[in-house]
Amino acid sequence: MTSKQTSNIEGQWAILAGLRFFLAAVVVLGHFVLYVRPDSHRIFGNGYLNPLSAVYGFFILSGYSIAASLAREGSGFYRRRFVRIWPLYLAAIAFGLASYLVSRGGFVFPIGDQHVPPPTALQVVASLLMLQTVISAPIPVVGPIWSLAGEWWHYMIAPVLNRLPNKLLLAWIAISFAFFIHLHDPAPGVACMDHFPAGESIIGLSWVWVTGFLYYRWRGTPIGFAILVGPSLFALTIQHSPGAPMFITLFVLILCEGRKLADRTIASLNFLGDWSYPLYVFHFPSILVALALGSNRSIITLGAAFATSLIALYAVDYPSRKFFKHRRKVETALSA
Repeated sequence: MTSKQTSNIEGQWAILAGLRFFLAAVVVLGHFVLYVRPDSHRIFGNGYLNPLSAVYGFFILSGYSIAASLAREGSGFYRRRFVRIWPLYLAAIAFGLASYLVSRGGFVFPIGDQHVPPPTALQVVASLLMLQTVISAPIPVVGPIWSLAGEWWHYMIAPVLNRLPNKLLLAWIAISFAFFIHLHDPAPGVACMDHFPAGESIIGLSWVWVTGFLYYRWRGTPIGFAILVGPSLFALTIQHSPGAPMFITLFVLILCEGRKLADRTIASLNFLGDWSYPLYVFHFPSILVALALGSNRSIITLGAAFATSLIALYAVDYPSRKFFKHRRKVETALSA
């Protein structure tokens, strides 16, 4: 691979890293206007930039990234996924559970007096086993982690998916998409995927993840474009709208191929990409704690979400990556 090709690939992945931060910010702002302060312009929340659509975008990017990861280096795949997901995930759960010390009876959002109750034992167990939405709902104060169960179990079967032919993956997408449609009947437009029990949301969103996975194989081709965009457009026409963030994700994914960026821009976008995951898992309890402590200003409440997640990035994510990287070097040296 030439240095120019390497530079183009780095630019592409940096753009996708920046896109992940955009999607995380959409989720944060969407939840803020749904639960804390309404959006009179109807942009976020139930508007064009709605948080569920951003989750769909995350699923697309996740499938695409995992396919690329397996193509690039199959060995150590599960280790890389564990280091990327679990330290921050467990830290977010710990922070969420600790937040109940501020309000032992749970929290109440300003809009509609929506109550966020203390967790049940089953919710804690389900969340710790990444089985939220399978055996129980997630811990309420870290509710957005519902989507991580779907991503995690797709990670677990990704090496198997990687060995499947394209036709079987297409059949997988078709079956999951049909189930997605079934979940919304008889109420078109209802898209509360986090409310479905017994793993139904995982099955119903599998087509989104596997679409990204399959697109990596056919990227840059007309059939790849059709597979990536077709189901989403069809969902839109039957009032199961995936929303603007998902379509933004699709077209950025298509157009970022081979883009060259300056080194400083790449570094900045990669940093935002690193920040996106802690922002996603920490924002909900951070907003609730800020409200419980008396915050009545939007900038303070939102700032708490961004500040807490940034602290988690430097206090948990970066140190854990460094620790496991060092440990792997030691293990390699001892086995040599």
